[in-house]
Amino acid sequence: AVAHRPRGELARRQSYSNARFTYYSVGMGACGQESQPSDFIVALDTALYGDGYPGPQCFKSITITANGKTTTATIMDECPGCPSGGLDMSEGLFQFFADLSVGVLYGTWYYN
Repeated sequence: AVAHRPRGELARRQSYSNARFTYYSVGMGACGQESQPSDFIVALDTALYGDGYPGPQCFKSITITANGKTTTATIMDECPGCPSGGLDMSEGLFQFFADLSVGVLYGTWYYN
């Protein structure tokens, strides 16, 4: 049998456009696990990160696009200084998109 979804109930994928991306020195993150600079991980702004330990977004996968490149990363930390929808990336993830000397990138991302 084929499952039918009622009209108007299509799930929307929450996405963030023109989001600000920076990088930071990773280590023990707010999700309670140690990360390495080469790991493709991100820190969410405080509002998106949420309350509790670990935060409700911890360990979720996201897809990020910037500079014509796309990859996935895992939410592992909180970024109190990030603007709404902004991400702080591990150095390895930032370098996937651009040289660290660029400092700030803008792009899009969404939860997988």
